[in-house]
Amino acid sequence: MDDQTPLDPAPEGFPAGTMILTLRGIVPIETVTAGDEVFTHERRWQPVTETMSATADTVRVHCASFTTGLVTTADHPFHTRTAPVLLDGGPAGELSAAGWTRVRDLTDRHRLASPLYFGEPLPVPDLPAVLADADPAEVFRTAGAMIRLKGAAAASLRPELVDWLAEHFGEYGSGRRFPAWALTMPEWLRIAFLVGLVNGAPHRERNQVRMHSKAFMVGLRLLVCSLGFAGGLSDSSKPGWPGWQLHWQNEGGRRPDFDGYRWHGALRVERGPKAEVFALRVAEGGSYLADGITA
Repeated sequence: MDDQTPLDPAPEGFPAGTMILTLRGIVPIETVTAGDEVFTHERRWQPVTETMSATADTVRVHCASFTTGLVTTADHPFHTRTAPVLLDGGPAGELSAAGWTRVRDLTDRHRLASPLYFGEPLPVPDLPAVLADADPAEVFRTAGAMIRLKGAAAASLRPELVDWLAEHFGEYGSGRRFPAWALTMPEWLRIAFLVGLVNGAPHRERNQVRMHSKAFMVGLRLLVCSLGFAGGLSDSSKPGWPGWQLHWQNEGGRRPDFDGYRWHGALRVERGPKAEVFALRVAEGGSYLADGITA
């Protein structure tokens, strides 16, 4: 289906725990309320006008950037293009015009969309006064390192950043959050943050991050994409031990980037369980990002 208007999502939706990019950060869909602003396929912020929920059959969509798969309902529309084969640096002309495709109609020729740009820069919260004259790149590199570390080891790097990090990035473990403004920082600050987070990226050829917080890891995948790196997110949970893993490489890999989006290959769709799903109506027929994919 290749019209240019998203299909009516109700009662189509996503189960609890699906992460949505809002102005207040990346949050579970079940916590989104009317008035929250979400990021649409037109790369602008639009308010949610209504939220709904229902019990429905689901399917799981596996794609190149999210191998664990995104759970949704079979008639939910996704922003797509098609290509005859997976692109690997091939000409953008191999991609069809952008449109909307219901999940049940996806094939391995379809490409799902993740934005590479997130609109006008959002205000970065003021740093603690004691850091007013510090080099911002050094501060954000240290902030990334403090998120990578924990406890006394983290606090020893910059004690004055501890409360600021807790306010804007949450606490350790599953309490970590990812603020929307971090995606719109200048590239040099995003790189500095990433360098600290993995203790050397993007200078290493391959990088990997593991964390308990899905919200943080969905945001980190979007940030990594925005810097041009190729990689994917997967669930690395073990019984009683939730976890997410993001890996990427600095060179090579499939990067079908076009028109401000990365177009990830749809790998397969499989049947999922019946579950409570949540749907959002967005002003002006807008879409939103669900687990980093435009729907």
